[in-house]
Amino acid sequence: MARPAPAASRAIQILDLLVTHPTERFTLTELVRRTGMSLGSAHATLAVLEGSGHVSRNATTRAYALGPALVVAGVVALEHHPAIEAARQIIEPLATELGVEVVVSARTVDEIIFVARAGEHSAFGPGVREGERVPLVPPLGAVFLAWAEEPEVKQWLLRSPDSNPVALERNVAALELARTRGFAVTAGSDTQRQLGERTYSLSDSPSNTQLRNDVTELFAVLATENYPVADLDSNRRFDVSTIAAPVFGADGEVIAAISATGFPPGLDAETVINAGTKIRDAAAIATRSSRGRFPTS
Repeated sequence: MARPAPAASRAIQILDLLVTHPTERFTLTELVRRTGMSLGSAHATLAVLEGSGHVSRNATTRAYALGPALVVAGVVALEHHPAIEAARQIIEPLATELGVEVVVSARTVDEIIFVARAGEHSAFGPGVREGERVPLVPPLGAVFLAWAEEPEVKQWLLRSPDSNPVALERNVAALELARTRGFAVTAGSDTQRQLGERTYSLSDSPSNTQLRNDVTELFAVLATENYPVADLDSNRRFDVSTIAAPVFGADGEVIAAISATGFPPGLDAETVINAGTKIRDAAAIATRSSRGRFPTS
């Protein structure tokens, strides 16, 4: 594994903070407070980012925002990821139809990053910010791993905070359910809601040690719960956290996910299945319009 580069990490931390707060500008003092960097490190990093056009500084307030170089980077990135662009174009009408918040997410090596959102924040969910990240750790991320190769699935399973065979079986079953249905359904719980709130808060204060500890502890608890909704029995009611469906790329890999969140509690099975079908169909449209290929198995 490559050794981390502190300077690069500092630059990413600053850019992530600016991305998740697109309507705000931050002074040097505010950036130091939010990120936990030393004044000298933050100043040196910002000087490089400003010189390259990745951040810009207001001449009057001396506050920083994203710079013009990232406009070019964003345009080029979308050209390289047409599935994400296709998903972004489809979520606004889907959010209106479902009456909930709909987001597009993509994965990195070990994280899930939210790249677009539509719809209003719901009282039944913590809300999501574009640019916000969560760890790609079981039970999160089944929609990204359900069609992955076995070595990749094993690496995901090994990240689980719960190594109990029961948890392993539950996570493997979640992948099978996502493949069978074409969408993943996860259950709402106090743990899940608290985790969403802490993650949202972390994008405000990424250096907050207590928040990071809370997230780690909540992941450990979530890993022991029945997070995936396995049995959509017609006689039951369901508290649903998220319904997600995959958008496939040219090689049949999952490039992005379209997810709906913020559902009211007590949904009947028919409502859950109908919502899942609409999200799956929207993801399929994004796959086709971006010339993606559906996996054959």
